[in-house]
Amino acid sequence: MKSRSHLLSALLALAFATSVPALHAQTPAPAPAAAETVRAVVGKPLQEAQVMIQAKQYAEAFAKLDSIDALPDRTPFEIYSVDRTRGAAAAASGNAELTGTVFARILDSGRLPADEQLTLIEGVTGSFYNAKNYPKTIVWAQRYQKQGGNSASVATMLVQSQYLINDHAGVVASLKTSMQADDQAGRATPEIQLQMLADSARKTSDDALYVATLERLLQTYPKPSYWTDLINRIPRQAGFSDRYTLDVLRLQRATGTLANALDYADLAEFALQANLPAEALAVLDEGYAANLLGTGPQSARHTKLRTQARSQSAADQKILTSSEAAAQKSSAGTALVNIGTNYLGQKDYPRAIALLDQGIAKGGLKHPDEATLHLGIALQQSGNKARAATVLKTLQARDGSAELARLWTYVQ
Repeated sequence: MKSRSHLLSALLALAFATSVPALHAQTPAPAPAAAETVRAVVGKPLQEAQVMIQAKQYAEAFAKLDSIDALPDRTPFEIYSVDRTRGAAAAASGNAELTGTVFARILDSGRLPADEQLTLIEGVTGSFYNAKNYPKTIVWAQRYQKQGGNSASVATMLVQSQYLINDHAGVVASLKTSMQADDQAGRATPEIQLQMLADSARKTSDDALYVATLERLLQTYPKPSYWTDLINRIPRQAGFSDRYTLDVLRLQRATGTLANALDYADLAEFALQANLPAEALAVLDEGYAANLLGTGPQSARHTKLRTQARSQSAADQKILTSSEAAAQKSSAGTALVNIGTNYLGQKDYPRAIALLDQGIAKGGLKHPDEATLHLGIALQQSGNKARAATVLKTLQARDGSAELARLWTYVQ
């Protein structure tokens, strides 16, 4: 957003652009074609007020301008000229509310040249925003945009004002428009605006928009808090299959959002139950290395899990090659998929991809979507993001697999 000093400079420049119009004694009015002027009775104190403003004698300047207001029979042009100087005094003295009010009156007078209007409207918007007069900020920001203004600072003031007065429907409407402009211009929407959009979507019960905005935040400004919010939503959705609980924890592990010792222990236990001891052991080793496991009231559970994982993993490694050979001879792809998933847990992505591809191609799977998800994960983790996106996009079921697949495409 533009600084107050920038807006102040713009307002002062407008106020003093023509200085005080030529002074005339109180004589008959000039011919219609002549430029408008102020009488000497107005012009002299007006000049004095301008000198006071430049000397930062604002109280004296306001008093001088008030004395002009008391004069009888002021012409519309004299009122306009005094307002320009009063606006300058208000801006220079930091009276934001008065600045906005006076310059708004100048704009509504119809006397301001067209080429000065947008700059002044931006200044009025900023003045009301600085004064925390958010309803008037909204009015003037929208007027600025309707007249063709494209200042990012005005757009920000508009949406922040709508947000601060709880006009969440207005926030959604404004930000949808500005996001379209951002997309067309190839620029990122500011994080604060996306955060306001997400919160407004939540408060207007637009769950689809809330999730879409969180995902946009995640793609542009990846942070653990965005990952946590999105991942935690998956098990709570209607139709979620417990079969994907392990995959939810896997995604947390991949994004660094396993929160505590319980998460690490649960992931290891689910991996053991799925006959994936090498993956369980890797998770437990990470938890111990982070000083999360092996201490506290659950330390005995951690020790038992680690001992079990080590034993089963060692046994697995001895028969893995022969198991793979047997799986190749099977008419169905289930065994190949299971072994491929085992290699996925060991982070041997090339081997995992090869076996999962073969198993899916053979068919006969009880849960083909689960196999496809694991193939997509292996591809994503191997760096083949293009094919990973293609594979993961095929998952559409509302059992957790589609949401997991979409989020995996954002993993770096």
